[in-house]
Amino acid sequence: MAMVCFMKKIRFVSMLVAMSLLFFGPFGPSPVSGVDTTTPSTTCSSPTTSTSSTSSTTSTTSSTTSTTVLCAEVSIPTPRSPGRNSNLTIDLLPQRGVSWEECTFSSQRYCYEAPTLVGIDGIEVSSPMTPFTNCHNNDFSSTELCSVDGSDWFEVGLSGNFSETDLQNTYRWKLRTGKLSPDIMMMGDTQKSVIGGNATDGWTIEIWAKPALKAYLKGCYTASTCPDTSVASSVSYSLSGYIRTLGIEADEKLRRWPSVGTEALRSALRGTFISTNGMSQSWTFSNDTFSATAVSPHFLPPDSTGKSDVTPGYVRIFLPETYLTLDRGYKDLSLVTSDRIKLTVSGQNATAKVKRVDGGILVDTGVEHFSAPNPEMSVLKANGAATPVVTETVPAVVLAKMKKGSSKMLSSIAKTKALQKPKWTASGKCKILKGKLIALKLAGTCKVTLRVLNSKKKYVVQTTKTFEVS
Repeated sequence: MAMVCFMKKIRFVSMLVAMSLLFFGPFGPSPVSGVDTTTPSTTCSSPTTSTSSTSSTTSTTSSTTSTTVLCAEVSIPTPRSPGRNSNLTIDLLPQRGVSWEECTFSSQRYCYEAPTLVGIDGIEVSSPMTPFTNCHNNDFSSTELCSVDGSDWFEVGLSGNFSETDLQNTYRWKLRTGKLSPDIMMMGDTQKSVIGGNATDGWTIEIWAKPALKAYLKGCYTASTCPDTSVASSVSYSLSGYIRTLGIEADEKLRRWPSVGTEALRSALRGTFISTNGMSQSWTFSNDTFSATAVSPHFLPPDSTGKSDVTPGYVRIFLPETYLTLDRGYKDLSLVTSDRIKLTVSGQNATAKVKRVDGGILVDTGVEHFSAPNPEMSVLKANGAATPVVTETVPAVVLAKMKKGSSKMLSSIAKTKALQKPKWTASGKCKILKGKLIALKLAGTCKVTLRVLNSKKKYVVQTTKTFEVS
């Protein structure tokens, strides 16, 4: 009988515990509350690093790598629990218009990693700002999942209270964009971007950017509504923009988003960004020409004396080395000079400032103030580019030696493939015969050169080597 009473007490206590959990348990959208208790997870330290890069102006953060520590869980919590875009994996697209969450699990996609701040002293610390990201196509009533064909894009930036002193700080954060390829970004004072991942495992983009001053005036969206007499109603300091995924061969008549003709061109352009502090921003890409629009009121709000300074502005375009080499045909980025940039600003010819930076070039269109400048820029193809002057110097290294009358297999000098259709030539005290380099019975130097077909079916020099015949 005593045992029966004891068991009843146990059941009663268990019922009280269950009721307390029901009434006092957490109800927030945090990742913890969405854990499926049937699939346990564990915690550990797993720093992540970027895998490939596309860069702009060199900043104090250029030598650092991501140190975000994440959980390498045994199993990810139930996707879309408790939020529509929570705990998503590579095969689960996010919902339009719903904010992405902070990355908590190593296999989680469509999320952001915690931002850091690099001050003017170069010291990198954690940042209180919060990244914001969501994808949409301007149909804010849509609850469909985001599309990967280029019709959707995603908003990017940091939310928080920026001030004028923050303009000197560089903020850095990383987005895991899954199947949404981060091809071209348009954001304020961008310093650098790093693209990583792939279409199978998921794309990532790491962003370095500074806040920008933005002047606002309601209805100021075009040259006609924002003339050079317009005065801003307010200014703010913010860090925001958007990223687009390029479409492939979209129908020109139906196209409502940027598109390119081939997958190869999209891959070459990946990592391109446009840096501008315009109130309203947009760009298009047709064939080989970028057209950027950055609209803001011409003057800042009046100060206490009634004076209004001109709104400072800029439009800079970063093009990755892959685009310049594969599509434009440049073997050396030093050949991409100002005279190779075709540029107009508001329909007038202009001279671009070109700067070689890590991973490509940064083109400054020369815009210094706003009403509604609309620069159009294209890089001319390499055909006709001036060849850099090279001054030959005596090599400081000891030449390889060959004995008079000796021979050497060409395959020992350089490896080739039959598809490259290699062509060997020799000059000086040697000759080529039946796959061999043969030294003459005379002392002197021998120079041998290998040319192969490149991807554009043009012969280019692959190897040149000089021997001392003695």
